[in-house]
Amino acid sequence: MTETQPPNIVWLVADHQPLANRGPVATSFALQSRVAREGTSFDRAYTALPICSPARASMLTGLYPHAHGLTENDGRFGGRESLDPTDWMIHQPLLEAGYRCAWFGKWHVDNHRTAGDFGFAGWSVLGYGYPYGEEAYRAYLDRHGFPDPVATIELPGETRATAGASCNLAEVDDWFAYESGSAVLQSLAQTHEAFFVSRLAQDWIESLTGEPFFVRVDPWGPHPPYITAQPFDGMIPEHDVVLPEIFNLDLSHRPQHHRDYRDGWHRALGLDESGWRLMARRALEQTALVEVALAGVLDTLDRLGLAENTLVIFNTDHGDAVASNGGVANKGGLMVEETLRIPLALRGPGVAQGARRDALVSSMDVPATILEACGLNAGRSLHGQSLMPLLRTGEPSWRTGLMTQHYGLHAPVLQRAWHQDTWKLVVQEDGFIELYDLKTDPAECRNLANEPEHGERLLRMLEGLQAAMHDYGDHALTLPRLADRLVDR
Repeated sequence: MTETQPPNIVWLVADHQPLANRGPVATSFALQSRVAREGTSFDRAYTALPICSPARASMLTGLYPHAHGLTENDGRFGGRESLDPTDWMIHQPLLEAGYRCAWFGKWHVDNHRTAGDFGFAGWSVLGYGYPYGEEAYRAYLDRHGFPDPVATIELPGETRATAGASCNLAEVDDWFAYESGSAVLQSLAQTHEAFFVSRLAQDWIESLTGEPFFVRVDPWGPHPPYITAQPFDGMIPEHDVVLPEIFNLDLSHRPQHHRDYRDGWHRALGLDESGWRLMARRALEQTALVEVALAGVLDTLDRLGLAENTLVIFNTDHGDAVASNGGVANKGGLMVEETLRIPLALRGPGVAQGARRDALVSSMDVPATILEACGLNAGRSLHGQSLMPLLRTGEPSWRTGLMTQHYGLHAPVLQRAWHQDTWKLVVQEDGFIELYDLKTDPAECRNLANEPEHGERLLRMLEGLQAAMHDYGDHALTLPRLADRLVDR
């Protein structure tokens, strides 16, 4: 890479993808395994907040949700409904430096403006969006001679649809948006929205004439309802589907909202363990499909001779709690490892190949990383840190703790989590505290917060979280009274 050849940036972001406590199959899929093999992967990567809009806004701005203001989807609980074109975002210094910048796929940080209104080329839709109903999707089918995306409903989820019924995804716009369920495409896998979005990005890259470029590629999947297709349908044997240990526990060591969330899903779905296993398997198979679709972008880079000078980043916006934590779907207000942990891997100029790092990192670190890789300056303070030192050497001075945030989903549950070493602390507004040693208890089955022998550790964790909140200007929770209560105890 020289001054006359700034690196291209390809940032591939899948939706909530199962990873934590899922066994080795969850890291074996086409894209993350390839980028990890050809670059550097992170074993302890986390989202800034495990809900779509806040996480996506943090990836664009490099700020925690309390600072950019999107604390829930659609502005619930007093947060902002949308980002605004006046907000600083990662593509702005790139545009000023002469980069072509594009966005393809899910946007979900503004209900009234698309990514195009923020200066991106490409294709996106308002709000959460529904790709199968868009004219661009119909044009994609016609251009390639693909049939309509007809799916057989397998697990109806909350829709009360009939299992075994057929559904033309291009003719409906309601079933897709529900939070559980599964279906199998009768048509080609290439009719899945992930292949459509990936193909749009590949076509755009092929249209460029030598200028440096930045492109975000964001399929809607993996996301419930989990839609798979041949050859992914059945690719994962049932015995490879791991239900976390916490699946069969009563959650008596957890806050009440965890049990309420579990009970709500049991009432809504009525699944037995085999049903949950099927849903978890379909989530993993859809993940495999999405990763193959996104890997097509890497194939295009290779074919065009662009791979050597392109920084490729792969991560997801957050995780997925499906078939975990007593039997739940989606994510809710849970700050569990299943919703917080994400895959994160990078390859490209200056990135060590085949390296794995266990540093505590966040998707919020990606904007600072891109700017350093491109030799640019944000011109403002970011909450994330550049990963480039970790990508080059792996052993620099790095953060010793990492904060994540949550304001609740559908119902307000104000919480903060703090990871330090192998320990995890979760504090919520009503004072309920969780403390876990993830080294010995990765599924968070034993809450150590009330065990006297861990009192000193708990205080140190609270102090670490309090210091981080102070440093970042996060005043949502009042931690001193919690610490005082512990000292009195």
